[in-house]
Amino acid sequence: MPELPEVEVVRMGLEAQLTDARIAQIEIFTPKVVPLNPLQQAALRGQRFRAFRRRGKYLIIDLEQDHLLIHLRMTGQVLILPTQDARSEAAPLPLPFTYYQRPLDNPFDKHTHTCFHFENTMQMTYRDVRKFGRVEYVRHADLQTHPSLSKLGPEPLSSDFTLRGFQQALQKTQRSLKAVLLDQRIVAGLGNIYVDEALFVAGIHPETPAASVPTPAVKKLFAAIPFVLQKGIDAGGTSLKDYLHPDGTRGSHQEHLFVYGRGGKGCQQCGSVIVKSVVAQRGTHHCPQCQGTF
Repeated sequence: MPELPEVEVVRMGLEAQLTDARIAQIEIFTPKVVPLNPLQQAALRGQRFRAFRRRGKYLIIDLEQDHLLIHLRMTGQVLILPTQDARSEAAPLPLPFTYYQRPLDNPFDKHTHTCFHFENTMQMTYRDVRKFGRVEYVRHADLQTHPSLSKLGPEPLSSDFTLRGFQQALQKTQRSLKAVLLDQRIVAGLGNIYVDEALFVAGIHPETPAASVPTPAVKKLFAAIPFVLQKGIDAGGTSLKDYLHPDGTRGSHQEHLFVYGRGGKGCQQCGSVIVKSVVAQRGTHHCPQCQGTF
């Protein structure tokens, strides 16, 4: 479920807490989810976390020599907590994107797949109920050509995302807009939630063939995509089920959604009943009044 805004919020939380933290020890409980072999673990020990980046829905942690690549998939959680000994006296975690500031006291459980221990008594765990996510070791020389990153499209919150390039991509296919926007090769980071939200803001039906969208509507959609993504970031992400901030708190964007998850409820703009359907094999929400063909 975590999409670009949720991964960006996680990135900010890790940056606030773990910049320059040095890895002291790594525990791996589920090698399938965290495929770090003994040589890779040895290479990571002693390295500091230098920077935290995001590429689409991927979190990239830059170390002194290598990188960690994390994909949360549907239920992944990256959590920060003090060690057990330090936990009782831990100060609240000051995170820049949330109103909550409190110590995290989440115990390890069967869904915790790895724990990074740092010299500053902090710990970073990766927890994933469905085990679809991954925590990978990537050498510096291999990062740019990594198969998970090399095929991603432009970042919608960067200057790489241009109206001309976006319109050219849409004109090449008759697939539905919903399917096209979910394609990470077209725009990196969009998922089910923010595609539905962007199409609502732009006033476009999700089943509209991409190549049929006229230029004025393309411009609206081009502007709507970064708008809904930034809106999600500002609210700390959308916590519907499993997504949590690194301090264990929930985002609040689910309280401000326009259409996603609101099937059968009234449109906040016109009052019409929000329709839930299946488009591109995904549950899809739209307003039949506000979202015509274009």
